[in-house]
Amino acid sequence: HSTSTGLYGLGSQLRQVLPNAVTMPQYFARHGYRTESLGKVFHIGHGNLGDPKSFSIPHFHDKVIEYLDPKSTAGGQLTREEALFTNQKLGAIRSLPRGAAFEAPVAKDDDYADGRVAAETIRRLEAAKVRRVKDGTPFFITAGFVRPHLPFSAPKKYWDLFDPAKLPIPTIKTFPKDAPAVALKRAGEISAYTPVPVDGQVGEALTRELIHGYYASTAYVDAQIGRVTAALKRLGLEQNTIVVLWGDHGWHLGDLSIWTKHTNYEQANRIPILVVAPGVARPGSVTRQPTETVDLYPTLAALAGLPAPVGPQSIDGQNLVPVLKNPKARVRDHAFHCYPRRRLGRAIRTERYRLVEWRNAGEPLATAEYELYDYSKGAVETQNLAQQQPQLVKELAAKLATYPEPVSRSGRRPGKVISPSPQIAGKSLRIEAEIQLKAQATPQGVLLAQGGKEHGYAIHWLKGKLAFDVRVDGKVTRVQINAPTKGKLRVVAALNQQVISLEVEGASAKVNSPGLIPVQPKDDLSIGFDDQTAAGNYNSPNSFNGKVLSYSVNKR
Repeated sequence: HSTSTGLYGLGSQLRQVLPNAVTMPQYFARHGYRTESLGKVFHIGHGNLGDPKSFSIPHFHDKVIEYLDPKSTAGGQLTREEALFTNQKLGAIRSLPRGAAFEAPVAKDDDYADGRVAAETIRRLEAAKVRRVKDGTPFFITAGFVRPHLPFSAPKKYWDLFDPAKLPIPTIKTFPKDAPAVALKRAGEISAYTPVPVDGQVGEALTRELIHGYYASTAYVDAQIGRVTAALKRLGLEQNTIVVLWGDHGWHLGDLSIWTKHTNYEQANRIPILVVAPGVARPGSVTRQPTETVDLYPTLAALAGLPAPVGPQSIDGQNLVPVLKNPKARVRDHAFHCYPRRRLGRAIRTERYRLVEWRNAGEPLATAEYELYDYSKGAVETQNLAQQQPQLVKELAAKLATYPEPVSRSGRRPGKVISPSPQIAGKSLRIEAEIQLKAQATPQGVLLAQGGKEHGYAIHWLKGKLAFDVRVDGKVTRVQINAPTKGKLRVVAALNQQVISLEVEGASAKVNSPGLIPVQPKDDLSIGFDDQTAAGNYNSPNSFNGKVLSYSVNKR
């Protein structure tokens, strides 16, 4: 989850935030697979450069934002969205012209990038078949198709499949009653394109054109996916190849007066996930199991017969193989998702309800704003029921509370910072913490840290062991101990003139002390990560993948 990693923004750099993470394709590569990527994978653009470590060969990159008609780009000029997705002029985006929201030229499928990605994917499958026969090398190919994303650019023949007068248009065009202001959205991404008004308010005629473009784009990409699946069959690979098709987000088409995504509502967050698993899943079966895209990592590993992945980053997904075998089986009773606005919106979706909690990391729970929706009454949110059903809010909020305190929107500030911090200069210290470790994950990260590169201390996990680092005049002295790696633990660390010690669940260790911390550290006390410069021997922020339930810093 983003709340575990801190990777919220489109420009997030995976290896800056999680340098040692093992991605899904990287995991398969470590188990002998040739891993390849094509098209829109790892969302290259907006400052993000992708992740070469994940793949055996260089990424096949093609355009994300693409126009064939010069009229769509004010005569062939570089548009805002083209610049964003090619990492050009990122500091001057507003000075560039807007591109068209849609176009329908007479064109071949491969004139657009999705067609070229399909063609190259087929070539990769043909080569994979040869290697498979020659030396048995298994393959992991990720093909990222752009559409039906904006701009709705597709060959005219796909537009001709639909009569815009007969396409459904939204009937509910108002925000949900009693929804908090933080949840609501106007304009945004849609207003980056012409002829959409900059305030994002779209009339009926333009609504029909945009929806027509969405349908045309969907039909176009459906045809490209069909080319790839037909190639699998032609090559004789369909009976021993796992295929997963999913979307990275949903899409508002004017419902609630909202366009595109960037909300915590159903239309933005519900996506298709289709899994073809020969010999495991029954063709055509459907399940109501609440599912998340993070489930694909452990599920694909299990389907391929690989060991369950354990990180080092938090592995938040569930193995869905039991559900693939029996659609009535359940591995959880809800799905988790989040979207940050000026506050972080964390949400859970059961088969019937959605609860959204709006609260930033470290903010008191009493300040949270809630939304509650009942989908037995329809797929579009009309009434926030949080005030009407407080007991249900309490029950669902208890499920949400089982998730670790989120890494904040900056990607580098999980947990919370305590300011003003305890005055520790020249003091003996006794630091206590109660923590909850995440099931089926190797513990990692900082429980508490105060100070930085000159003076301070930190309690943190290091390669499955618990460590207490004390830094004096830039030099770190460490005591570490073997500790349980699951469940709830009580940790006690101490510093005095003679020793530094660490105790957890009855086991203890100590080493000679470097002396008391001589001056008050500049960096404040941070909980669940290291806020600024590293107080211990690790790279900050070194986020904790469990939960700090309570803590105290006692001094004398």
